[in-house]
This record gives sequence, C-alpha cells and structure tokens, in this order.
Amino acid sequence: MIVSVGILYAALDLLELVSKTSGIDQKFPEMFRTFSVASPKITLDFAQRCGWVKFNVDGYLELTPRGSDLLELKQTEVALRYQIADVIDSYSPSWGPLLSRGRIESLQYLPIDIQQCLREAGLLGQIDDSIIGWWDTVAEATRKSVSEAKLRIGRIGERLSLNYERQRTGTEPIWQSIESNLCGYDILSVREPGSTSRLCIEVKTSNSTPGASTCHLTRLEWEVARTSENFAFHLWALQPKPTLYIADAESVSASIPDDKGDGHWESVFVSFAGILKRLMPMQAGS
Repeated sequence: MIVSVGILYAALDLLELVSKTSGIDQKFPEMFRTFSVASPKITLDFAQRCGWVKFNVDGYLELTPRGSDLLELKQTEVALRYQIADVIDSYSPSWGPLLSRGRIESLQYLPIDIQQCLREAGLLGQIDDSIIGWWDTVAEATRKSVSEAKLRIGRIGERLSLNYERQRTGTEPIWQSIESNLCGYDILSVREPGSTSRLCIEVKTSNSTPGASTCHLTRLEWEVARTSENFAFHLWALQPKPTLYIADAESVSASIPDDKGDGHWESVFVSFAGILKRLMPMQAGS
C-alpha cells in the first residue's frame, strides 16, 4: 500500500460522508470516478484495513468506534497523526521500524510520501509534548513489531533445525527454548544415531543471504557454548533458500569480545560472513 497525504485526506472525507449519509453499500466504488483526490476503491479498502469503517449486517457502510473517534478530532494535524499511527499498526509497513531511530535519523531513509505525511501532520515542526508523545508511542510500537518479527524468524530456524536433527539422528530432539529461554541453547539432541551423549544446539537465524546474515549472541549462550562438552551452533541463512551451517565454539570465538577493566559484555552482534569462510553448508532446505 502506497500511503500519501492524498489518501489520508480522502479517507477523512469518506468518514465524513459515511457519518452524514445512510445507505452506502458495496457499490460505493462505482458511484465516483474519483473520490476526493484518490480512487474510491483504494480509499474504501484503505479505510476498512485501518479499521475506520465497516459494512454492517445489512450490507451498509458505517463508522467503527475508531472511525468515530477519528472524525471527532477537530484539528486536521491531530487527525493525520492518528491516521499515520493506525497505518503503521494495520499495515506494518517496511518504513515503520525506521521511525524508532528518531526524527532526524529516520528522515534520511523514509519515502518522500511518508515524509510529506509527517510534515503535514506537524510531526516535523517545533517540538512540544504532544509531538514527543507521538514519536515515543510509535517508536515503542515499531520496536515491539521488530522484536516479534525476529522471534518469528528465530522460530523458523529452530523448526528447521528440529527437522534436520530428526533426519540426522533418527531421534526426536527436545525443543528446549519452548520450555525455557534460560538454558543457553535452543535444542537438545544427540551426537549421532543411537548415541545417548547429548548435544546442545543454539540456533541463529537470519532472513538474508549467508554473506549478509547477522545475529546477536548473549553472554549466557557463549558461556554454555564454550564450557559444554558437546555444543553446536546452527546458523540458518533463509535467503535465497534455507541453508544451514554448523559451527563449533572455536569457529565463533574470533567474534567474541574480551572483558576489559570494569567492562563486562552481555551480548555481541555477530556477522555470519567471517564464520562461514571456515565452514561448508550442511543442508539446503526448501
């Protein structure tokens, strides 16, 4: 969905029309060649997706509670701010996480149309409490969205590793991270088919190509890795297709920082690239 100032204003006009007109049904897009400054179909779909209007049981368009609240906002700038926040919540646009970087930093990367929306909503002008509150709220929401996305990607890698270990060992591995995330590893398997010797596996997953893949490694994960008798890292790069690299602690050690003075590291950002130079892909999944 391409978001612009025009579609935001068209949606507000649609809310105004619905509030004053009864009997608007599914044929609404056929009633206008253009609506406000946008396509009537796009405007309707947009307003529905954002949760501002809906069709009732009789098939007629009506305002939702959120749409009514939006329409009651008398200041256009404030209404636009609510709309932009709803767009982020409803569409999870690729530019949404950029807003958590702050005004100046995010503007370097935001699409021109989004910059214009923010400017029209008064969000790029002189700072006041309401503007600070908007940026803080959106930043918190987008950070949560990014965190949820990372969790989903991580679970994809863990499922791939579970399947890999089933095929490799003929034994059902234990999905440890589902039970507890304080163990320092994600999967408990065995070293080889028929073995009772346990193998701890920490899974790291990136939705990128192998050379561009990165991950975060916590202090706990590293302590378990370097002190365990049997430990492996499963590094999954999901693009262009899921590919697994298996690394031991020694292969990862060059990426681990040292504690110095009173400093004590808790997590480290690791690039797959340096590690993969010493490894061969074990499996390409589909």
